[in-house]
Amino acid sequence: MSNPLRIQLAHNPADAALISQVFDEVWSVKTMVSPEIIIAALHNGAYGSVVWDGDEPIAAAFALVGKSLSHTPSELNLHSHAAGVVSMRAGEGIGAMLKHHQWQWARENGFATITWSFDPLVRRNAWFNMIKLGAQVTGYFQNFYGELDDGINAGEQSDRVLVRWNVLNSKTPQSLGLVDVRDGDVVIATPVDIETLRKVDKQQAQQWRAEQRALFLDAVHDGYQVRGLNAEYSYVLSKGMR
Repeated sequence: MSNPLRIQLAHNPADAALISQVFDEVWSVKTMVSPEIIIAALHNGAYGSVVWDGDEPIAAAFALVGKSLSHTPSELNLHSHAAGVVSMRAGEGIGAMLKHHQWQWARENGFATITWSFDPLVRRNAWFNMIKLGAQVTGYFQNFYGELDDGINAGEQSDRVLVRWNVLNSKTPQSLGLVDVRDGDVVIATPVDIETLRKVDKQQAQQWRAEQRALFLDAVHDGYQVRGLNAEYSYVLSKGMR
């Protein structure tokens, strides 16, 4: 019988090096986040963790401490900079387990909110973050990180949506349902599989980025905010939201 998965919090340089190692494997890059940065952040209240299957590290997460983006800026916010699962273990629910652990740690350590970002073109990530995890979209950022050079995002501009959990509202994250489109809403589509499209037709993938970006920027400029995903996994934006 296999051992159950366990999550280990990071505390020391060896833990920081392990998180960095897992990230490098997930994103196919050398030193995505250096161990020195991770350990420095941990000594200042940051979150770091590794998921183990027996003696094998299969996932990791790292989050920074900052001010809340809510209407109470004195509250603490935990910004999840990266969380990833090695490709051989994708689709097993490990990512959700890791995020739920992050939620509980944040509640126990006085954080009001958790924020993180994802690529709005990646449909499966939109579903995971907005529906399964129930995170609220709070903003859209053009080329958030600049051009990235890791194995997943190399050569791509890094447009991102920022999402937020209000961890004080409930003891556990609450999944959300799909939303209907109302009169006056803006609907912004997602490609079925942008990750494969980038490999087989880079020009079309870049066209998706340009068209989606233009729609998001126009909608945000006009006062629209993301309300959720519809049955076609398109973003639904409405006016008058708080």
